[in-house]
Parts: sequence; structure tokens; C-alpha cells
Amino acid sequence: MHPPTTENGPARRLAHLGWALCECAADIEAGSMEKAGRCLSQAMGLAAAIGDGPLPRLAEPMAYCLARRLIRPMIPAVADALIDPSDHLDRRCVRAARRNFFKLSPFPKAAVAVANRVLLEAMENEKNVHVIDFAGPAAQPCQWIQLLRDFHGRPEGAPHLRLTIVHDDGEFLAKASASLADEAYDLDVPFQVHCVAAKIEALDFNDLHGVLGLKSGEARAIVCTLQLHRLLANAAGDDAGHHVNQTASVARLQQMAASTSCPPSIIGGEAVLDDEADAAYRSPATPLGFISPPLTTPPFQTPPVLTAFLSAARAVVSPKIVVLAEQEASHNGVSFRKRFAEALGYYAAVYDSLDAAAAARRRPAADAERAEVERAVVGEEIRGVLLREGSRRRERHDRLQQWALRMEVAGFRKVALSYDAMWQGNDVLGRCGVGGCESREHAGCLLLCWRSCPLYSVSAWRSDGGSAYGIGCEYLTDGGLMC
Repeated sequence: MHPPTTENGPARRLAHLGWALCECAADIEAGSMEKAGRCLSQAMGLAAAIGDGPLPRLAEPMAYCLARRLIRPMIPAVADALIDPSDHLDRRCVRAARRNFFKLSPFPKAAVAVANRVLLEAMENEKNVHVIDFAGPAAQPCQWIQLLRDFHGRPEGAPHLRLTIVHDDGEFLAKASASLADEAYDLDVPFQVHCVAAKIEALDFNDLHGVLGLKSGEARAIVCTLQLHRLLANAAGDDAGHHVNQTASVARLQQMAASTSCPPSIIGGEAVLDDEADAAYRSPATPLGFISPPLTTPPFQTPPVLTAFLSAARAVVSPKIVVLAEQEASHNGVSFRKRFAEALGYYAAVYDSLDAAAAARRRPAADAERAEVERAVVGEEIRGVLLREGSRRRERHDRLQQWALRMEVAGFRKVALSYDAMWQGNDVLGRCGVGGCESREHAGCLLLCWRSCPLYSVSAWRSDGGSAYGIGCEYLTDGGLMC
């Protein structure tokens, strides 16, 4: 790969910075450590020369991950002795940074608005509603308070509402429960909250009925926000995963997986599309147009732990609706080089959106809040994508079409978002005052975009009513199944 050329001085330095970082990742994957060291040194010099800005700030956590991976094979003892900032983040600071992320970025608020509308529509005329939220660290009490208000405003009146929150921060759960109880009392909404202090990957999927406190006679819904990808890590610790057994034919599933969309490769500023039919789904306009993102997506995989969760969710919880929100990125591949290039383009858009959102707030503290979000929220996510491997790598984001395939194989059918649900998301983005925020309908789902670059997807699902085949089923030569 040759460094990009452009006549514009600042643009050329930015292009060279991205090129140097990607070259370093490629050299690390190839084992060319001396070349990787030179590229990393060049990248850090370029970042220092450019000064402040989204890309130079992003270069810091990206370069940190490269440096750790550069040292690891050469001097393992030194690599192990280095302090990992992830192990020393103060929980209160992280909690505050996540609140600021929810306030600063319009995308989480838009996803919540869409999810709440989907829940209201699915639970119309239901008298006993149980919402199970696997939001994890992305959760904020204001989203559930708004849900209480939405149910209170129903023409038929509020249902008896039960809310189960799965979150690993006990202090957060206690404060959220108190806030919700006060709001429900003020609204005179019959309400109960059930808190589960755990990460989604630590739950006992064989006893979801007891863990989630399920009761008979209730209409249930599941909301899973930026958490399901954590179950893609293979329990055995390797990146290969396990192919799930499927009810459709092998040929059909391979065709679906092959059609999974990727951003175009962009070399020298010109997009090179592998398949023009997917052009509408791809995102050529990114702050890092000079980067060549992954040319292929990971093969379709569903590890046993995700299979177990989806099977239990369908058979035990029996939800009327499932709302899924995920990062719209391809960070689940084995190749470090391709994963790094994808992450650099994706998080450049994230940093750029945060920069614009902070500027739009016009508050003295906005830049400090943005810096804390970049350090404790987005920076930690980047380290999860790039620095860890095997079962320790929980940040395994995949694109919407991969998730759609997994959900269909698990026995769920997509529910197209209504006009009102999509309007809710558009309205939140429109009122945020940040010009680059966009939304895009894709096959009945919603993509939340920054300057045409999809960052998050929101989709809705329900049980298809048929049998879902899981582990233990094998294909017969005629395309049937033997269990």
C-alpha cells in the first residue's frame, strides 16, 4: 500500500496519519516488527504535528493498542507488566462518562426513542407488561422514565408494568430503582422493578425463568442495547466460533452471509465497490475515506453461548417483541489488520460526531465532557476491539445483516419498524442541533448515521411460531435436518 497523495497540506497529513496507523497494523499481523515500529513512530509524529482534532485524538488510543501488540510478542514480560488503563478506571468516573455520552451523542437517545415506540405498539391493550432490558452499561434511568410516561399516556390507560434491568453496577441499579419508583408514584402507574446485578455473559441461560423473575399472565418484551455482541466470544477462547445448525438450506444461508454488506474499499479517494447491488447499504462518506476497510466479512457464526441465550429467550421468555440495537461495524473478524482498518474508519466517525455534538452544546464544560467520554467510554471500547483476543474480546460488533441472519436461524422473524417508530428516531436526531446526524431505513430496520456513515442499527423481532433448531441438529444430504 502506498501513502495517499493530496495537494491540501492538512488533509495530506491526516491521510498520512491514517495510512501510517493501518500500515503498522498490517506489519504487526505480518510479524514485521521493525517496520511496524517505524510506522508507529511516524504516526505519532504526524498526530503531534496536526494538533487537536478528532483524528489526532483518536490516534492516541489506536496507537496505544498498536504499541501493546507490538511489544507483546517481543517482550511478553514487559507487555504483561504494563498498566492497562481499563483495569484502573474509577467506576464513578465511568458512570459519569456514560451519562455524558447519553447526553452528548444523539444516537443513544434516538435508539431509545425508537425502542420505546416499538414497545408501546407491541403492548397495545395489554394489561400486564414485563419489559426485560439487557442494556448493560449503555443504560440510563431517563430511558425507563420516558417509557413510564409513554405508558401513562396510552388512551386505554397504563398497564401494570414490571421492568427487569440487567446491569453489573449495583449502585447504579439502586439509584435507578429509586428514581423509577418515585416517577411511577407521581404518575400513579402500577409498577415493579426487578434488578439483576450481572453482565449478560454471566447469566445462567438454563434458568432464565428464575433469573428474570418471570410470572404467568404477563406480556413480555426484550430490549437488548449494545450487549448481544458480547455473546459472540467463544467460550473455548478461540476466534473461530461454531457454525450453528440451521433450518434453511446450507446454500441459502451461505448466499445470505455472502451478501452481508461492507463499506466500500476507498483508495485514493475513489470508492471501489465489490458488489454494486449493495451500494445503497454501504457508507462511502466517512472522515477516513483514504482507508481500505475489510474486503470480506467474517463467516456466518453463532457460538454456543449466543445460541443458548437466543434459544432460552425464545422458549422461556416467549417475548411478544425483541428490540435489538447494535454498533453497525465489522469488528468480529480474526484478521487484526482488517479489524483495525474497520475500527479506524468507524471510530473516526464516532469521534467526529462527538466533536460536533460538543460544539453544538455551546457550554464551557462540553469539551471536558467530550474528552471524558472519549477516554472512559469510546476509548475503552476501542481497547476491547483491538487489544484483546479469544474469550477476553467481548467487543465483537457485527453488521445488521449478520444479526438478521442469526436471529432468523434462532427462530425469530423481523418486524418492520412502523412509520411512527422511525419518525421518533428522526425527530430526536433533528432536534439535537447537530447537522451531520442522519437516519436511514434499511429493510424495515433503522440505521443511525453520521454524515451517511452508519454507526448503529435498531431492529425489531418476534418469534416466528415454528420450531427453532439448535445444537444437536445436523444436515442431511437432501437439505433436511436430523436431531
